[in-house]
Amino acid sequence: MTSRKLAIFDWNGTLIADTRPAWIASNYCLEFYGVGPISFQQQLETFDFPILHYFKRNGCDIDKVLATKEQSNDIFQREYNRLAGKTRTRSGTRDLLKWLKNHDIECMILSNYLTEKIEHHLERLKIRNYFSYISANNCDGTSILSATSKLERISDFMIKRGYQPQNTFIIGDSKEEPDIGRHMGITSIGITGGCISEKRLRKAKPDHIITHLSQTKAILEKKWQLPL
Repeated sequence: MTSRKLAIFDWNGTLIADTRPAWIASNYCLEFYGVGPISFQQQLETFDFPILHYFKRNGCDIDKVLATKEQSNDIFQREYNRLAGKTRTRSGTRDLLKWLKNHDIECMILSNYLTEKIEHHLERLKIRNYFSYISANNCDGTSILSATSKLERISDFMIKRGYQPQNTFIIGDSKEEPDIGRHMGITSIGITGGCISEKRLRKAKPDHIITHLSQTKAILEKKWQLPL
């Protein structure tokens, strides 16, 4: 076992401010399935993992979704890449990452997105040096349609490297992070302004809810007696 502390970050909507590009790209997918565009608020109220739930909630034919997942994924990736090419980090990202590094807290990314795409954005945004590990998907993106593997991946990571639950926290903008926190016995932090509405985030019951990444410092200062 190691006594070193670990910070687990979601990527989309947590570190990168890409919720609106994802919404617009998703509307292109809905159009492909014969469904009219949805509002941004409806996106926040219906988005979920696995993605199949999202399509079902918005009236798509599930048999067609499963049969044409590659075409739909191509549409999403094309439009998202076009729209998110210059997306910035969420406010407070660099400041928090520097603070964590100064306190010798290892940072990793745990994401349903594509590893090579995350790597590209990390280099573009000049924050790659803050992360020692990226656990994401190495396929074409269709795997998250019916299932996700975040829990299994982080469990394996922590066991192999000896990280202890009491020395770990996870932060994200969806219901996945609170679920992982409960399963793993680690502190979960939900951040608003991401892929789901604040109401849904609160219903997911993370240990803490923040509106700005800088608020993470006060939580950790109390949890681990770290100086601000």
